[in-house]
Amino acid sequence: MGFNKKVELLAPAGSYDAFLAAVENGCDAVYLGGKLLNARQFAGNFDDEELRKAVDYAHARGVKIYLTLNTLVLDSELQEAVEYAARVYEMGVDAFIIQDMGLASSLKRAMPGLPIHASTQMTAYSSEGVSELEKMGFDRIVLARELSLSEIKDICRSTKSEIEVFVHGALCISYSGQCLMSSAIGGRSGNRGKCAQPCRLPYSIQKDNKNIKSGYLLSSKDICHIDDLSDLIEAGVTSLKVEGRMKSPEYVATVIGIYRKYLDEIERLNLSDKVTVSEEDMHMLLQSFNRGGFSKGYLRGKTGAGMMSFDKPKNWGTYLGTALEQDRSKNSVKVRLDGSLGNGDGVEIWSNKKFEESPGGIITKIVKEGQLVKCASAGDTVWISVIKGKVERGSKVYKTSDKKLLEQAALSFAKSYRKVDVTARYTMKIGQLPVLCMEDELGNSVCAAGEIYPEKALNKPLTPERIREQLRKTGSTPFNIARLDMDMDDDVVIPVKELNNIRRKAAELLENERIISGRKKIKTGNDELYKSVVYFPGNVPISPKNSHDKNDKAKISVMLYTISDSLKLDKINADRLYLPCTELFSRDVLNTTEGLRDEGREIFAYIPSVTKGRYSEIIKQRVQDISKLVDGFLIGNIGTAKILRDKLGNDVRLIGDYSFNILNSSSIYFMKESGYTGAMLSYELNLSQLSSMSLPQEFQSEIGMYGRIPVMTSEYCPVGGSLNVNEGNKKLQKCNTACPDSVYNLRDRKGALFPVKCDCIDCRSRIFNSNVIFAPELVMQAVKTGVNYIRLSFVDESAGEIYDIAALHKSIIDNVNFPQKDRILEKIKAKGFTKGHLLRGV
Repeated sequence: MGFNKKVELLAPAGSYDAFLAAVENGCDAVYLGGKLLNARQFAGNFDDEELRKAVDYAHARGVKIYLTLNTLVLDSELQEAVEYAARVYEMGVDAFIIQDMGLASSLKRAMPGLPIHASTQMTAYSSEGVSELEKMGFDRIVLARELSLSEIKDICRSTKSEIEVFVHGALCISYSGQCLMSSAIGGRSGNRGKCAQPCRLPYSIQKDNKNIKSGYLLSSKDICHIDDLSDLIEAGVTSLKVEGRMKSPEYVATVIGIYRKYLDEIERLNLSDKVTVSEEDMHMLLQSFNRGGFSKGYLRGKTGAGMMSFDKPKNWGTYLGTALEQDRSKNSVKVRLDGSLGNGDGVEIWSNKKFEESPGGIITKIVKEGQLVKCASAGDTVWISVIKGKVERGSKVYKTSDKKLLEQAALSFAKSYRKVDVTARYTMKIGQLPVLCMEDELGNSVCAAGEIYPEKALNKPLTPERIREQLRKTGSTPFNIARLDMDMDDDVVIPVKELNNIRRKAAELLENERIISGRKKIKTGNDELYKSVVYFPGNVPISPKNSHDKNDKAKISVMLYTISDSLKLDKINADRLYLPCTELFSRDVLNTTEGLRDEGREIFAYIPSVTKGRYSEIIKQRVQDISKLVDGFLIGNIGTAKILRDKLGNDVRLIGDYSFNILNSSSIYFMKESGYTGAMLSYELNLSQLSSMSLPQEFQSEIGMYGRIPVMTSEYCPVGGSLNVNEGNKKLQKCNTACPDSVYNLRDRKGALFPVKCDCIDCRSRIFNSNVIFAPELVMQAVKTGVNYIRLSFVDESAGEIYDIAALHKSIIDNVNFPQKDRILEKIKAKGFTKGHLLRGV
């Protein structure tokens, strides 16, 4: 092994104090959000003044700033987003983290040289996906968090782009960018930066309508790769990212400081030896925040239930001891300690009953053997106060915050300590004003002249050592004079305050030079910026040249997530069928689809948004055979497009699925220009927004009008995670044979049931919304927006229900009477339904 490059440590900042904490504790770059379009709308974030201040402070100290514009963007927001990006880029922002492909396209049109990073919400999990994002103009790809070390290594070897991975912090249980759960349940879209984290709520898993396990079944532990850094660097990763823009500055300080320590040690050892993380440092990471310990996520392969925090979804802290007794009159609890405790520490005492609030608080009083003490140690038995609420004997006690650790973290960024090494040259000659020149690692150089002429010393001259000592006192400036050359006459003298003055002037000049050199100048004017956003109302008028006739008759497409034995495809009244590619080779399906195609109906093979693993290999091996059976492919990920085109050529018909997250006209036009023949628009659009979008000719747009929204796609299987825990007296180690034989649902605290469908090829799971979208009264309003297809999606409906629902929607579009309409309406209403975002949007 050998260390061939300096890897970047990328820190989060949700506030200016967190930004300072990150910089002063050794990060190489900070990612943060402005007040516009970032995925942490509930963080403090940065207004323009704070952002300029942060950029200047960072650049003076050799730190980069990446701005998050990592949400989906509406047509009405595109122009503002591009103008905002141009404005802050001129401030000196080093790169932009983007999720929305339409925004990325518009930014690149406006400012071709703009550095953009593909957010993890773009679901890049393969070398093919990374390649497609490179073609879009992304300079860096933030990989999906579901990848193993070997998969990361393979991707790094296949690309020249920079690769960024998460190494610490919260792990979304769904693939980022593929989660609509918060949006579907409460209208707070994660794709719009407002995730309500329903994954941290309690659920029960039901097998054939019987509860088999309850708990926080979707709540994952935070990941920690502090002892995997050498392997990630050797794999070729460019940037190591810490999650936490919603975390405190003290958290950022502690985590970044520890990661910096071990990255420096790895660099010092040149990867020649394994770096061992100390117990003390690991304890500090755990004390800062954890959910039942840390996990490796997927870096070392799938660990199932081992990566989950079923008991509690929030910060656990560190185990402190056992509750022995309670005196409720004094709000005190007697505790046998297994760890240290001090006044000001936070404590939580777990209830023995699930889902109940746990008593706790900040400790203000510790009594040991009848005496007040400020702290106590492991092995001590003490009374602690103030603890309100009922505490049961034997309850576990956890320390959720450590006052000393927090104070230590706060001190680390209380002042400006971060410095950049510079070289300097000081010239002092009789009859000339002294000059101090400084040069940094970037080649910026400045010279400052003094104001007092040096004189011949009558008594005691200033020695070179004394001058060197004084000039090196750089104080609160961001510089450390690593090398100082001097050219001076012998036996000269100058006031010490003049040395201080010239040093201060030179440092100010160099700091200003570093700040100015980090700023950019965009030649494009506002008119050109506006014109670059070519696809939103005002730039593309709705006309036959660029849009469908809004009176065109829409067609019906039917999406089948599975094909039951009893289902007869030829009985489905639809113009197009999307069928799972893995089910196309059944004899019944083959015989039926051939006849349907002869009738003029279209058959598309459906490939889901995530195919990592054996699924991808099956596609590569069978795609030639599949292509002979279908008219095209419905694909859920940009990487699949490359696989299919490499195998079948560029003329293959591709339709992008809902998982492409198309929320604006710019994304639609990008898809068309990239060779797609159509796309399913986002489930998060409302009809009003859709009606104002520009839909290009010869591009088949689609909107979902019936069915369960897929709210999560996860590499973790909640069925397997639950079955791997005791089911009666039987402990199942594998669940892939159990999934097809039973019906599984997640049941939330309100009784809603979310179907869980398992992919037995790679043990992946998909969770669907508890209610179907159903809005027959809005179908014609949807048709009038100009979309080509009305999609009906079926997950767990019977064959008869599929026939009826397809026929009902076909009758609405054809404006013909349908006698079974009332019966179908009553049946669906009895089961429960939603209008989704058709009227509300996000």
